[in-house]
Amino acid sequence: MIKKGLIPLLALGHGLNDLLAGYFLGSIVQQKQDLLQAGMGLLVYNLLAFGGQYPVALWMEKVKNPKLFLTASYALNVAAVAMFTTLSQFSIVMMGAASAIYHVAGGTVCARDNKAVNIGFFAAPGVAGLIAGGYFAWQGYLLVIFLMPAAILFLLILAMLKLPDADAQKKTEKQTISPLPDRHDMIMILLLTVIALRSALWNIFQLIHENNYEWLLAIAAAAFAGKIFGGWLADRIGWRLYFFISLFSAMPLITFFRNELILFCIGIGLLQSGIPATTALLIRSVNGKTERGIGLAFGTAIVAGAVSFSFPAGIYVRSEIIPFIVTSLMLALMFFSGRKVFSHMPVSSSPIKTD
Repeated sequence: MIKKGLIPLLALGHGLNDLLAGYFLGSIVQQKQDLLQAGMGLLVYNLLAFGGQYPVALWMEKVKNPKLFLTASYALNVAAVAMFTTLSQFSIVMMGAASAIYHVAGGTVCARDNKAVNIGFFAAPGVAGLIAGGYFAWQGYLLVIFLMPAAILFLLILAMLKLPDADAQKKTEKQTISPLPDRHDMIMILLLTVIALRSALWNIFQLIHENNYEWLLAIAAAAFAGKIFGGWLADRIGWRLYFFISLFSAMPLITFFRNELILFCIGIGLLQSGIPATTALLIRSVNGKTERGIGLAFGTAIVAGAVSFSFPAGIYVRSEIIPFIVTSLMLALMFFSGRKVFSHMPVSSSPIKTD
């Protein structure tokens, strides 16, 4: 079992990590630097922070020392903050690497009990921290004098942190985990998530372009609440069932009500609420390899969504009706191939047996 207080601590570190990134990325834009340099900085950060998660996951599987990775991520953060005023571009590179490492290492520790609520609790502060950091940069707040001590303090806390033995935990999981879904499930989950993320990312990018940060703060709050509530509910009604409920409820709201703040935020909250269940299912889909599941859910799916959005053919992907058509076709294919969506759903939502 994960010690009480460990998940809130790692979640706090997640929020601080993304707050650092959001603030300094926002500062680059606000400094009115060369547009190409600012764009390259954002691109490099996202490629490292999200695209780097799966390689980090493979590395972690071999090293099997999440504490080492956690402390390394915050050592990079401290160095990045210290160097930002003189070498901003190199600082962004270090922040991207730190983000990839922390997401995988922290997510892996929090997911050891195979509970979606733990995953949701860890993930919730991420988007909130990123948007809040960007907002503070936009408002011109001088946060460096606070962010440096905070990063150093958290690095010291991580260095003194005692984590439960990972090998003993994995042995317990192997004895109690329920039957694994096959690769068709994993592909289905990834594709559906990418389709839904396409709409959310597009609208968020639009808001940033229009400097509409008030909406972004509302979105951050909705995403934060959605992940925590979604993880809690998914553990009670079943991961797969809740994933589909949240996804199909979110799609029309984020697609057709992008100009209605309340409805759009509800859609974002529903969309984000499915991430803990999606992550838990992905971990099962890769035979319980927690690091890979975290890397796929927190990194690869987001990169895939961004790539599909960026290609010229992405104009067709952005059409309102396409997500519904593709999703319907995929579900029909699963049904006729004998893979019903809700088959073999466990009575208990969590695969860990409890007394």
